[in-house]
Amino acid sequence: MSDQSVITAESIGTAARFDPQLRVPQKPRLRRGLVVSCESDQVVVQGPPKKQLFRGRSATDLLPGLLERLDGTRSHGELAAELGRTEEVVFKALSLLWTCGVVEEGPPDGAPAGEIDDDLADYLSRIGSATEANAAWEQAAVRLRTARVEIFGPHAVSELLRAELAGSVPATTSDHALPSAGTTLAVWIDSSPDGSAPDEAAPDDAAPGEALSERRRVLAAHCWDEGIPLLRLRLSGRRAALGPFVDPRTTPCLDCLVVDDETDDRTAVDGDHALAVALFARDLFAAVSRTTPSPLPMRWRSVDLETLAHRDTSSATRPGCPRCSIAEGPTAQRASLATRFEASVAMPPKEFADLKSHQMHYKPSNLALQRVSRTWPVAPAVELPAPLHDRLSRQWPASELDAAALSLVLSVTAGIASISDERVARWTASGGNIGSVTAYAVVRDVPGIAPGIYGYVATEHRLARLSSGTGAVDGDSPATVVLSGDFPKVARKYSAFALRIVLLDSGCAQATAREAARVLGLGLALRPDWDDDAVAAGLGVDPDVEPITAVIDLGGGR
Repeated sequence: MSDQSVITAESIGTAARFDPQLRVPQKPRLRRGLVVSCESDQVVVQGPPKKQLFRGRSATDLLPGLLERLDGTRSHGELAAELGRTEEVVFKALSLLWTCGVVEEGPPDGAPAGEIDDDLADYLSRIGSATEANAAWEQAAVRLRTARVEIFGPHAVSELLRAELAGSVPATTSDHALPSAGTTLAVWIDSSPDGSAPDEAAPDDAAPGEALSERRRVLAAHCWDEGIPLLRLRLSGRRAALGPFVDPRTTPCLDCLVVDDETDDRTAVDGDHALAVALFARDLFAAVSRTTPSPLPMRWRSVDLETLAHRDTSSATRPGCPRCSIAEGPTAQRASLATRFEASVAMPPKEFADLKSHQMHYKPSNLALQRVSRTWPVAPAVELPAPLHDRLSRQWPASELDAAALSLVLSVTAGIASISDERVARWTASGGNIGSVTAYAVVRDVPGIAPGIYGYVATEHRLARLSSGTGAVDGDSPATVVLSGDFPKVARKYSAFALRIVLLDSGCAQATAREAARVLGLGLALRPDWDDDAVAAGLGVDPDVEPITAVIDLGGGR
């Protein structure tokens, strides 16, 4: 295992002291269903989402005694006293055990009433670390027991789903048009009796499939108006759409979400419906219990039942939609590409957020990204005056751009305030503290700096001379600051979410540059458009890898 993938007790224990999203159990207990093996050189725990190995003398000396005392009745201080260790040492060990999915919080006050199947309880506890949405497994059990799921649609498939959920999620099938009182989640199975998708129109002499489509419209409208979440399973040929999840508090309406539904011309075979229902039941269980990860509610899976290939799907409100849009006018056929991109990477509402994903901030490989930036090692280095940040504490009269002012603007826009062993501090907000913004300075007339194109080396607060000419980036201001996004660096941590972070980071940097220029009395103009290819060529970058996110003219007239 690479050192960059290992979270240490020291690092996670230090983080847990100041990060409120790291909630180390106050009265920890070992999760149910785990197998712990204490060997001479390591402690092995099997049963969490990932097998855990704890190596080293500290682990073999401390963990056996600690693990046998984790029954949910002892505080950190009590554990430390019994083990003859400091509370700080115990806290760091517990922080690591919690991060690795080995411990959870002790039983909550008012433990859940009613019988819970031991296998289900073991599963909820053992796998709960996959999301950390529940501090204790009993909380997941309460979510499941208090859910009231009502299933609408073709009887045969509805019964398959009810049977699949039996023993974990209370569910009933319904022959009525609308949900019963007390229903917390309505499920609509979008399928004709033969397994094909129903037609969208429903005239008075509607065929069975068309009648189902009309029932869907009535059900969806009622659930939206009454605030009842609605989850759909769509079967078309040999493809199943395990969603969307529709909730007027957080999502577009069903009509907007399903605008890109696909029809599969293949004929379903024996076992397809059972497979689709099992996959759907898994995502429904995840959405209700919050124990296992799921793309719901912001996205949903579309699965090929023949190959099991799948993809996440999302959509957005269509402008003019009479149900979920605030825009007036006719309803657009579909939302714009930019809006659909935002929807595809949108963060879920707080109630569906997973604390486990937050812990990944503290993986050494992700922490190391904070310290990575462009340096252009073969380009001539050009020193900048030390940035005088105290100058930003008062308003200055209008002034001309010089090397000192450019140094200060670059520092607060894309620079680093301080670096310590624990963290990198920046002047401007940055998603994940990665520092995606790379700044370039096109200098035309700045006393103290020769004309040319420069890259800004944030870690050393200096310039790297890339070119002596400035014609590749047009303009007549004393200097032009170009911001780009280090997409590959951010994507190493955030994958598809990376582009959004790059754009948001650029917005923060632009706001900082604008405010700094205002205080310093400098002219500043944000260009509304530019030639991507020309600017990228002048900087020597590939815009598909390092997108240009802002072109800012600095100095001269306001």
